[in-house]
Amino acid sequence: MHVVRGRYAEARVYGWYVLALLRPGVEVPTFGQPEPFTADIERFTPDDLKIIVEEGRRQTDRQLADLEKNRARAATLLTIGLAELAVLAASAGRVFPLGVPVRVVWAISAVLVVLTIGGAASLLTSRADFGRLETRHLAAGPMPVLREAALGYAHAVGLGEETVRTRITVLRDGVLLAVMAALLYAVIWPVVTTAKTPGTAPRPSPTGENICRATCIPSSPSRPSPTTTATGDLAPTSATPIPS
Repeated sequence: MHVVRGRYAEARVYGWYVLALLRPGVEVPTFGQPEPFTADIERFTPDDLKIIVEEGRRQTDRQLADLEKNRARAATLLTIGLAELAVLAASAGRVFPLGVPVRVVWAISAVLVVLTIGGAASLLTSRADFGRLETRHLAAGPMPVLREAALGYAHAVGLGEETVRTRITVLRDGVLLAVMAALLYAVIWPVVTTAKTPGTAPRPSPTGENICRATCIPSSPSRPSPTTTATGDLAPTSATPIPS
């Protein structure tokens, strides 16, 4: 098992998990090495061995349950990260025409979101190492089966505890990155929402003539009213010949 210690161990382990997406099945590191079991198993009575085997089974089942809970929370974190990435991508057209500080904050937020997605996806797909008992080895062991099972569980549970502890830390770091990305984008959100989308010209307001053309009904041309003479007869009107 590869163990990472020293300065920036937490950040290095998280980066290792993100890079594990490119290498499926690779062994991911932990923060500590499980302590080996060095006690003498021969000094325990059969009743004591039964208790050790029972507690070992319970601890192994609890570790597997913790792994499933960790994966379920990582799936939720992955959904949140993808939603944040969609929001950042939708606002890219408004961010780039703005000043350099806004673009820098947007870029940092985008990098944090990408790291969040990488860590969450790695928790779902990367290899998880747990100790287990091989039935064939248990049956072919040099000691009685009960004593062999108790010794096997005593050695196996340490590896699972380190794996669960490391994955909980990686999940916490992913949540922290998602929160930081959201806070950074919230800082530039008022500037981004009030910025105008480039390439769109303001639409001119319609003038009175345009409104009249759109809404008014054209009237028919006025026809001259007939005039009357002094005797009350209608005066002849001049007719304009219409060419055929």
